[in-house]
This record gives sequence, C-alpha cells and structure tokens, in this order.
Amino acid sequence: MSGKIVIIGATGYTGSALARSYANDNIQCHLIARNEAELTKLSAETNFKYSVCSDVTNLQSVEESLKDIENEKISGLAYCVGSIVLKSFQTTKEEDFINTFNLNVSGAIHFIRKLQKQLTESNGSIVLFSTVAVDRGFNMHSVISTAKGAIQGLTTSLAAEFAPKIRINCIAPSITQSKMAKPILDNARIAEQIPLKHAMKRVGKPEDLAETAKFLLSSNSSWITGQIIHVDGGKNNLET
Repeated sequence: MSGKIVIIGATGYTGSALARSYANDNIQCHLIARNEAELTKLSAETNFKYSVCSDVTNLQSVEESLKDIENEKISGLAYCVGSIVLKSFQTTKEEDFINTFNLNVSGAIHFIRKLQKQLTESNGSIVLFSTVAVDRGFNMHSVISTAKGAIQGLTTSLAAEFAPKIRINCIAPSITQSKMAKPILDNARIAEQIPLKHAMKRVGKPEDLAETAKFLLSSNSSWITGQIIHVDGGKNNLET
C-alpha cells in the first residue's frame, strides 16, 4: 500500500486494534486522538508518529493535528471516533442530539474536508462507523441513531460525489468491546444476556471491526464503495 493511513480516535479499542494490525504488516499510519499519554504509549508500541486533536468538532484543532502530514501522501482515513448516549426520548435534551451529532458527524466532515485533496491524489479510501441500531431500531437509541443515520447518509452521498477517485464505506457494528461499551458490559447480568441476542453468540471484538476496516481501506476492496457493512454477529438480519 502506498501512502499513510490516518486513524482518528486511534487510542480507542478499534482504532488501536487497527493501528496494531497495520504495524504488524509494516504499513505506515499516522495516529490522532485527544489523549496524549495514551497516544505516546501506542506510538511507542507501533512506531507510528502521532498528533493530538483535543476537539474533533473544532476546525482549528483538526487543522493543527494534520499539520505534520499536510505534505505527505495519504491513502486512507479511518474515523474511529464515536459515542453512546442511551436515554429515553422523553429524557433527552437538545444538546444531547447536537453534541452527539457534532462528535460523530461534524468531526468526520472536518477531517474529510482537510484530507480530500490528498486522498484524491492517491485514489484513497475512507471508512466511517455507524451502528446496527440505525437499521434495526432499539429503545433508548434515538440520540445515537440520529447521528449515525447521518453518517450513513454521508457515506452514500460522498461515495457518489467522490467516485472514482475516493472510495468511502461505513461499518455498522452491534455492541463491541470498547471504552464506550465498557459500563454496559461491566454489568454482569447485561453482559450475560447480550451474546444470546446475536446469532454468533458473542460480543464483538475490536479486531472484528479493525480487520474489516483494514480490508475496506485496501486495494483488495477497490470495487466497493458507498456500502454500509454490518459487522454485527448477525444482529441486523438474523432473528435470535
């Protein structure tokens, strides 16, 4: 693969799994996250350079984080930033929707805008992340499903607009081991029930998402764009 892969949210479970997988294959990445201490550790482990973005919703912060690679060849972008806000609609506030949209959607848009030229020059690929809840519909998910539904719309729209120079696809997982899901999975009763609701009878692993992202960012998927890929243990289409 020619050109670096930029991983946003690199210190999360999926982002770090993706970085480690690329390190094993000697494919260069640039790591971006908000926690410099965690970035330093991951950088030492993978030997990848990094930069800090304290706020993905702030364009100036995004621009600062990309200064070190503005003249480099970039072949891929993985936006691994996300959130989980689980509330009944009645208890939600306007800022829940706005803040979640900004983190999941506006942040992705900022990075895509800033890297579009470099990705075009390298016939690159973009991977975004949604959730199975957009298509299935779950209680307490109105906030996150609204934002991730926008991500899916962004994926299909930009895939049409950017073709054939840039491919863009979206991974829609079910619950996966992550910092966001840890409070849920730390509840023994809930953690015991969740695998039973999936055809594959287990919770997703970061590597499940990372390896799918890696495929979508590679030339092996050169005829795939505008797709919402469900990596969800069968949750979306199979009755359990």
